[in-house]
Amino acid sequence: MAGAVRHAPIDNVAADPPPNCILMDLHESYARYAVRYWLTDLAVDDPTDSVVRSRIYFALKRAGIPLSIPAHAVFVTEESAERRAEEERNEQARRQGALEQVDLFRPLHEEDRRVLAAGLHYAPFAAGEVLTRQGAEAHWLYLIIEGEVSARVAEGGLEREVARLKAGDFFGEMALMTGEKRSATVTALTGVECYRLDKSVFEAIIRARPAVAEPVAEILARRRLELFAVKGNLDQEAHRRRLAAAKVDLLARIQDFFGLVDEPDARPAR
Repeated sequence: MAGAVRHAPIDNVAADPPPNCILMDLHESYARYAVRYWLTDLAVDDPTDSVVRSRIYFALKRAGIPLSIPAHAVFVTEESAERRAEEERNEQARRQGALEQVDLFRPLHEEDRRVLAAGLHYAPFAAGEVLTRQGAEAHWLYLIIEGEVSARVAEGGLEREVARLKAGDFFGEMALMTGEKRSATVTALTGVECYRLDKSVFEAIIRARPAVAEPVAEILARRRLELFAVKGNLDQEAHRRRLAAAKVDLLARIQDFFGLVDEPDARPAR
């Protein structure tokens, strides 16, 4: 949990010595840990403690670690099978709705998108947390379902904001599809809820249907060239040539990253 505090700076928390996590004691049904950190201003201990606890809470949620329940506490909940099934259907619909915002997945069959939806990982972040850092290797894509983030790029010793993303947006497609390192640092401006799609989930689908790599490569190429075409004021023919070259390059990188054999697929891409 110390990493949740170290990963992005927190006002009034010292960088040196760095925060650390220790096991305090063991009980009948749970263990108690403490995150230790040093304040640079003792007058703001309560507000700083609140930020630190929020970071830890969101990190636990991302890791799927629930808060412990003392052994002597007994809770009785009556929940019908119908209600559980309805909740599962609503969650699956929410996940599929998030995936429908991502044009990369439009070439997939409906059954493939259902598999992706089931494999999404819920990933909430507190305001100020770094979702991903420029230059990092992280083979997954984030779909934002609530909140706002800032994407910043460091060049020549300076950092500038290049985009703000909100619910319905996504990022990390190149890392997911080609293994490319992160091109920007993305930081939560508010509390953020995301779904994370890992390479392992998408890999099962693209290995079963390698032909889907071609339309995906074309979509990636179009997204990559959209901004360049505007800035470069390319004519239609020059843009077409660049698009074709980018598609060939990206297709080769996708096939290499997923270890695909360039052969026809029994089921054509939609």
